[in-house]
Amino acid sequence: MLLPSSVKHDQRGALRVQFHSHDSFGLGHLRRTLTLAGAVRSLLPTAEILVTTGSPCATHFALPDGVEVLKLPSVSKDAAGNYVPRALGDDIGLLTELRRGLLLQVQRTFAPHVLVVDHQILGLGGELAEVLEATRDTDTRTILGVRDIIDSPEAVARDWGRPLARRALREWYDRVCVYGDPRIFDARAEYPVPSELRERLEYVGYVGRESVPARVRRAAGDRPMVLVTTGGGEDGYERISNYVDALELGSCGWDSTIICGPLLEEERFKTLKRRVRRLGGVQIHMFHSDLPHLLSRADAVVAMSGYNTCVEIMQSRVPAVLVPRCFPRREQLIRAERLDRAGLAACLPTPDASGLRQAVQAALARGQVEDPLPSMQGALRLAQVVAQQAEASRAPLRVRGLAP
Repeated sequence: MLLPSSVKHDQRGALRVQFHSHDSFGLGHLRRTLTLAGAVRSLLPTAEILVTTGSPCATHFALPDGVEVLKLPSVSKDAAGNYVPRALGDDIGLLTELRRGLLLQVQRTFAPHVLVVDHQILGLGGELAEVLEATRDTDTRTILGVRDIIDSPEAVARDWGRPLARRALREWYDRVCVYGDPRIFDARAEYPVPSELRERLEYVGYVGRESVPARVRRAAGDRPMVLVTTGGGEDGYERISNYVDALELGSCGWDSTIICGPLLEEERFKTLKRRVRRLGGVQIHMFHSDLPHLLSRADAVVAMSGYNTCVEIMQSRVPAVLVPRCFPRREQLIRAERLDRAGLAACLPTPDASGLRQAVQAALARGQVEDPLPSMQGALRLAQVVAQQAEASRAPLRVRGLAP
């Protein structure tokens, strides 16, 4: 069912922006989306911003002023990497249909001037197809934002080559922005990008924080601190267990802070707590909402190589050992390899206890990263694109610093 073509967006006074973050696995998509929403609100201070997301952690983070979140039913992934309902039954088709109906209702009642879609061209299971098609009969302008690295070239060719995805890229999206820097990874050269999209890809830079906490100076005689983080934690247990294995090889010259992630199973968290209790100089927590603060106090970091984690590590300039996820997507492995090649981190895709311990020692010996960083202006530049699209949609627009 398509929305009626009579829906218009000039009946209320404020600019309305919707961000859609489809994913429910991990924290990355939601964290990036909230950063972008905050940047839009900073540039456009009277905007009303609604984030629609399936993340089970939708309430874990403080929201920027003027931003509200609508929680959609969540999914997880099975052993084969397929999406399955997280809680509502076992039929992914019925769950997708429920999400589709909710998103259609948002389009009908919130009636955004600008819709920014994160990563998945059509959302989860095609849930956005009718919404996107309906925008052509309204004043809604549409932006697709994709992270620096999506997956292997074969997987991208499969996903972007589907007829409905090709149609969406060709007809339903006004702008396509890449949250990255082509000097690290150039999708136009490395992916089989459809011809209708190749010239439209816009690189806006990595979506980093506007301000980064200052480095905390360590007092003379204090032991170095190594931070260990695995993002949401749903698939981080093995990597944290490997790190504890490395500590158990014998005494070391550093302390550790381990952040497991809010999605780690409770029993596995208890197992890790029992193991580290026997070790000295180790703190372990399920969740911490301020990774930049922890990085400001760290001398090295061991982390998976999700998008947001890597951006925050780069901004902090803390030497990193990246232990990427390699299944079901190769995104993290490719990112870790490229950052290793650029001198911004060390990639260790299959760490054992001894190799991980040696890598941490090398990171501590290296010290703060001095290599030039790629562009980190993605949030500001995306906000500027939103402002441009809002103006094209005839939305009421007031940019911070300019008279209304």
